[in-house]
Parts: sequence; structure tokens; C-alpha cells
Amino acid sequence: MNLETTILTAVVTLIVLAIVSVMMVIRYKRDHQAEIRQALVAKARRYGVASPEDLSNQDLSIQIREARRQQKNKNNDLKTA
Repeated sequence: MNLETTILTAVVTLIVLAIVSVMMVIRYKRDHQAEIRQALVAKARRYGVASPEDLSNQDLSIQIREARRQQKNKNNDLKTA
């Protein structure tokens, strides 16, 4: 019975830690929304994403990722040519 108690305690602890971590991330995103948006807009301008003000944060991060990938592929093509 001692082993079952230890395993149960470990599982409960992990579940509580996961829930607390998710809550902290959500709270951070809510509290720092303006800073996150400013950083995304700055990255968008650096990578040449058109009209970053019109996009949501999620769409903007997807566009930045795609622009970064295209720039990386373009640089790799120049190196191999």
C-alpha cells in the first residue's frame, strides 16, 4: 500500500503543477498583451510582413514564421548557387 500511496501522490502533484503552470501562462499573456503585440509587430516589420496591424497575434506569428522560413530558404539557395 505504501507504493500505491507514493504513486498517487506523485500523479496528483504532477496534475496540480500542470494546472498551475497553465494558469500562470494565461495570466502572463493577459497581463503583458501590449508588450507581446509590440514585439510581434517589430518582428513582422523586420521580416517584411505586410500590414501587421490588421492581423491577430496568432495570425501575425504564423506570418512571421513563414517569412522567416522563406528568408532562410532564400539564403540557403544563394549559398548553394
